[in-house]
Amino acid sequence: MSFWKKGILCACLLSCGSLYSQDDEMEGFFEEEDKPVKVIATFKSTHLINAETNETVKKKSLDFRITHRFGNIAEDGAIHTLWGLDNAANIRFSFDYGITDRLTVGFGRSKENEHLDGSIKYKVMEQMKGGFPLSIVVFGNTAINPRKNVNNSLPTFNSRLSFTYQAIFTKKINWRASIGLLPTFVHRNRVSNNVNVSDGSQDQNDLFSIGAMGRFKITQSVGIIAEYFYTVSDFRRNNTDFPYYMPLGVGIEIETGGHVFQVNFTNASGIIYNDFIPNNSSSWTDGDFKIGFTISRVFGG
Repeated sequence: MSFWKKGILCACLLSCGSLYSQDDEMEGFFEEEDKPVKVIATFKSTHLINAETNETVKKKSLDFRITHRFGNIAEDGAIHTLWGLDNAANIRFSFDYGITDRLTVGFGRSKENEHLDGSIKYKVMEQMKGGFPLSIVVFGNTAINPRKNVNNSLPTFNSRLSFTYQAIFTKKINWRASIGLLPTFVHRNRVSNNVNVSDGSQDQNDLFSIGAMGRFKITQSVGIIAEYFYTVSDFRRNNTDFPYYMPLGVGIEIETGGHVFQVNFTNASGIIYNDFIPNNSSSWTDGDFKIGFTISRVFGG
């Protein structure tokens, strides 16, 4: 074989090798593109109205939150209390800190029952585009009621404690719509001896509630939010002496820079699960719902 023929043959072999190498590189490129992508910003913040969302605070960031509930809109003829704005039904200050991007710990103080509560929240699974279809988060808290022991209602330290355990399943459907389901278990160490005269049932220490929540974005920074909790309890069903109504809230959410501002309407004066799931005597149909707002500011991160 002549020198030129050998040169042409070597050039062809090198060219084929180069093409195969490029094919390998392109194959890796497309494999990278096909990998699942994490879905972010399912909800704007860690809370909706009262409900926890799947969102956690970023590592080394602090979320300071003020949550306010005014009085019932229809109370005392409405105009005399400025539709409830003269009355503060409940106020809560809270701090949530991101240990990691998945793990958040928090502390808060509420006016209702003077509750001091500590919480922990962990993101177990994240929704992935082209992968796992949901986000799964677990949440738990412990609250202590430090009020004065009136009529021996809180005789021991143990009787002051209550606990919440919750799983949070959420899905971001598209850039506008997000939904969530929240199986919730609340345990109170001490309950009343009240009886439902309709069936003789008594209040129970353990309560199971199932929550549903959703958000629909009107623009990139404004959205409509709603949540509802159904509590399973014979004592609370059709109890005319100690009426109970399922907590329902609707509102509007606005993001402005590092702030998330919410205005809402809810029949629940309680802000933490330990308060509004066991006790909610206000009815939407009677006009017993409240104007509320939440301001959140995140520092660091």
